[in-house]
Amino acid sequence: MNYEEFFKMSFEPFANIPDTRFFFESQQHKMALLRLMHAADKMRGFAMLVGEVGTGKTTVARKLLSYLTKNPKFQTGLVVLTHENFTDEWLYSRIAQLVGIKDTTNLMSDPMNIITRQLIRLDKEGKKAVIMIDEANKISDVKVIEQIRGFLNLELSDRRIITFILIGVPELEKNIMQNEALIQRVAARAYLKSLSREETYGYIKYRLSVAGGTLSIFTQEAVDLIYNYANGRPRLINTICDNALLEAAFLQRIPIDGQMIDEVSDSLGLKRQLTSFRREL
Repeated sequence: MNYEEFFKMSFEPFANIPDTRFFFESQQHKMALLRLMHAADKMRGFAMLVGEVGTGKTTVARKLLSYLTKNPKFQTGLVVLTHENFTDEWLYSRIAQLVGIKDTTNLMSDPMNIITRQLIRLDKEGKKAVIMIDEANKISDVKVIEQIRGFLNLELSDRRIITFILIGVPELEKNIMQNEALIQRVAARAYLKSLSREETYGYIKYRLSVAGGTLSIFTQEAVDLIYNYANGRPRLINTICDNALLEAAFLQRIPIDGQMIDEVSDSLGLKRQLTSFRREL
């Protein structure tokens, strides 16, 4: 069922895919984006965005990527690590491609030198090379971590010629701390936490408004329960709201009340998780 028609919205407001149109400017998300943009613009060398699962890291990263790719003074790209079993050779290859090296056939004969020459060419063209690595917590191999540190030694008199921005869960920092020289190179850190109750209210309202809806679709009790079940995590807020909109459209019921949020959350297993968590406390 297409619930957008029922609620007279242009598109889905709570799809769980990164979409920069839905970037919600909470104080912490704005500050995180500002710090990362500053690190990229000033070529600080190394920056990190850290947060628990579902706190909005990927959305911030995509917002930053959108800004950088639209700006001609940047040569930028994003690597998303989907597994831990990758080699330093694989990462060299991806970095080479992202900085504009089209033919990587002979790259491994002298990868650092070949990539460095390309970075110098970009610098002469007035371009800043910025490499973003999402799910960077999967980097656990000390050899790969040292490879990144090696890139940070690349400088031209008064400026660096490449900047890395790593995004991941808190395990990322633990992995980076294996290399003391690298952890000391962190020029900017941004941390994302769960949204507060008030921010959750604003988040739901904003996403609905972007899609052409209004917050009146949900009762105040419903929003409070969404916050409780999601614990302020944007990803879970999206999941609960998306399922609630679908059920409300199917039942032809407006507004969505607390009972419906209870039922939806129970079907997602979130009610049991919340009950279990409260018992542990």
